[in-house]
Amino acid sequence: MTSFDLKERRDHLWSTLAIVAQKDPFPAGEFSDLLKQLYLVDRFWGYPGRGVLFRLSKYFHEEQFSRLRQLIENCCCVLQSGSYRKQIFSPYQTVLESLDRPALREVTQLKSASLPEGKPYFEVLIIHPLPDEYELMYRQQMISCKSLHDEFLYEIVLVASAEDALTAVLANPDIAACVYLSGVPPSSALSAETYAEFSKPLVDGTPPLHPEDTVEENLCRTIRCIRPDLDHYLISAFKTTELPINFRSKFDRILYLSNPFQDLHAAILNGVRNRFSTPFFDALRAYSRQPKGVFHALPLSRGASVTNSPWIRDLLDFYGDNIFLAETSSTQGGLDSLLDPTGAILQAHVKAAETFGADSSFFVTNGTSTSNKIVMQATLRPGDIVLISSDSHKSIPYSVMLAGALPIFLDTYPLEEYDLYGGIDVAQIKAVMLELKKHNKLDRLKQITLTNSTFDGLIHHSENFMMEILAIKPDIIFHWDEAWFAFAHFHPLYFRRSAMSAVGKIRQRLQNPEYLAFHAAWAADFEANTNEEKWFQTLYPDPAKVQLRVYVTQSTHKTLTAFRQGSMIHVADACFDMPGFLDAFRIHTSTSPNYQIIASLDVGRRQCSLEGFHMVREAIRLSMQLRRRVRESELLRRYFSILEAEDLIPDRYRKGYRPAGPRKSNSDAGLAYGNQRGELAALSEGWGESEFVIDPTRVTLCVGRAGFDGSSFRQLLMTRYDIQVNKTSRNTVLFLMNIGATQATVDYLIQVLNEVAALCREEDIAKKGVRVDREPIALPGKRIFHRAFLSIPDVNYPASNLREAYFLGTNHGNVEYLPLSAESIKQVQSGRVCVSASFVTPYPPGFPILVPGQVITSEILQFFEHMKIREIHGFSFELGFKVLRNECLD
Repeated sequence: MTSFDLKERRDHLWSTLAIVAQKDPFPAGEFSDLLKQLYLVDRFWGYPGRGVLFRLSKYFHEEQFSRLRQLIENCCCVLQSGSYRKQIFSPYQTVLESLDRPALREVTQLKSASLPEGKPYFEVLIIHPLPDEYELMYRQQMISCKSLHDEFLYEIVLVASAEDALTAVLANPDIAACVYLSGVPPSSALSAETYAEFSKPLVDGTPPLHPEDTVEENLCRTIRCIRPDLDHYLISAFKTTELPINFRSKFDRILYLSNPFQDLHAAILNGVRNRFSTPFFDALRAYSRQPKGVFHALPLSRGASVTNSPWIRDLLDFYGDNIFLAETSSTQGGLDSLLDPTGAILQAHVKAAETFGADSSFFVTNGTSTSNKIVMQATLRPGDIVLISSDSHKSIPYSVMLAGALPIFLDTYPLEEYDLYGGIDVAQIKAVMLELKKHNKLDRLKQITLTNSTFDGLIHHSENFMMEILAIKPDIIFHWDEAWFAFAHFHPLYFRRSAMSAVGKIRQRLQNPEYLAFHAAWAADFEANTNEEKWFQTLYPDPAKVQLRVYVTQSTHKTLTAFRQGSMIHVADACFDMPGFLDAFRIHTSTSPNYQIIASLDVGRRQCSLEGFHMVREAIRLSMQLRRRVRESELLRRYFSILEAEDLIPDRYRKGYRPAGPRKSNSDAGLAYGNQRGELAALSEGWGESEFVIDPTRVTLCVGRAGFDGSSFRQLLMTRYDIQVNKTSRNTVLFLMNIGATQATVDYLIQVLNEVAALCREEDIAKKGVRVDREPIALPGKRIFHRAFLSIPDVNYPASNLREAYFLGTNHGNVEYLPLSAESIKQVQSGRVCVSASFVTPYPPGFPILVPGQVITSEILQFFEHMKIREIHGFSFELGFKVLRNECLD
């Protein structure tokens, strides 16, 4: 059995220990080895704690096997049920004594009036040089500070080194705060092996340590990079006023060593309370409880038009009272205006910015398509050039057209075997920028818009991309469409590749004296080099010239908890024009936004700031399990395969990448407990400096060998098995493993795949053969635009005027229709020029294959003919493609 991470290894060790303890005769050697392994791992959790393991060891050496079995059984029961998260913590010895009692399970299930029901539980990591000697004292002191009136319950975890601390925050998702003491060593003999196996690969992507800083400072800085959701407190032998300002700024609060416990308890609760607070959701709940007379819009408000109706009473029965009590068009009474926030919504925006690492954040209630339009409207002017991906979401070219900007479409590499598109390499982006520079047009290049991650899970190395691009144009605006990547900020595997993480690292990097010295030397060598190929080597921006300007749009509802159409915009712009941005925001935002969506965004922010790490971890774990189970099943792999990075990313973009599975590599062989690192660490190590990586939670299942195309397989899943999927290609179906996924959903999917594979095998036995994959078809390549709509002609990467072509097409006298037929293909091959007058978006692949002003080639017509696509936006199945008349073009 492979281990995903340290938490899964811990769970396995406890269950194995329970099984081994029941053997007769008692296997002393096997039990002793397991107990040693468990001690190395279990010390990163608050429950059951070191004392219980010491007592297990005592029972073992004294051969009190009945007590030993009872204690293990009780611990496993409490760990599995999570009942330790609901108890009021008693002094250290009393907790230990109670664990020996067989009745513990029944006691923890009783609903006593003295037990606080529903209080959230978390753990606090204390990094102390002598944890074994001081754990009892810290537990007793912290318990004495706790009260029944506290909003939350917590337990403490003590570790002895910086490496142990890094392992703890990566292994234990319950940790919500870190407490530092001076004198902690960087590593210890106890921590070395566990750290190397499970934690080091996830830490390697963080900024280097500062030799002049203390262990506490470097540790705090590193933890902020891998778990930005945590609070940080320092217990110092010096008073706060005696410490340097730059040292104090690294921690959320510094406490004096002399009896810090009451203040520490208050600070810990206050830190979690601050993240738990949801300003707008709280205001909306308070508003809904107040009696009101409504003499304004919304007859639905407070259920007025529903409650007394005999005809639509089922609406109230279905949704309940609260949704109607909270429906209002008022911006008063403690509520706020989304268009001009000054109260609760503004406070919610500030909290979102803190959570996502942005300078400013904004809620959007009508989807990321609108978020993209807001950003484009705010940053672009008519005539500006913007670089966009050819396979970007349709809202991107729509937004460019509305802004009157001129797009240059960047080509993604095709994956014709799977009818998918890949990514845009940085070399192509540099080539476009250098072409504009050669024609003295670089000043007109205003922005670049990239998708991270794509629907299929292709993730850019955003930091490297931005550094190289800034070296050519230091004031360019980056717009990252992270519609499917809102969860990335809450797990270290993804965090290093998110745009806002890259902003923080680039800012620090450009201010680092070492980088300033390096850049001065590099720039001198670069200027002396006359070879034009120098531009395609790694470039480094000039810190004196860079104006870092980054906008991120996220479909919060797609990957985090929020109602449909809930979206966020995050801004980190050195030249941010707030009034101009708000004008664009108001242009595209309804004057009657849905308060339920705003409240759900507020609550979604709370959830991911407090348990995002745990939920994203579970999504990754389940997706890796799904991949493993398909790969290791002889029946399933005969008819299905899951596409991995080596299938979706060419070798030239995978620097330092190591495949995760044995299908093409044996790099994960030997991941059994006690051997090599777990799957998560191996995956993290494999990402390295690759230009692109694949999000493991995007599981692309190739179904061609089972005799299905993507659409028919999706239909089978939906109609027969009630499994919903969204994206398909000709040979693949995409499964999204989001934070709402559970073990049961994975088990059910595996059951369904086995059932389908068994039917396929029966048919193959009857036919004496196995199905083969469908033949790939040519995907549409580089976009070609009619010369009439080229704003900068005679260049290799032309900028096109979508707006002019689009509005020409709105005049019925300027258009005609081109049927999708063999005759039309022959005409185009013979030289007929057909120019699209509209956006044409087939599903799949789900982005505009044609945009206004684009020449329709025979390859595009053949693509539509062979794909047999049933859903095509902008195409009439009766008439065909809307094209501009030749007279209009002339």
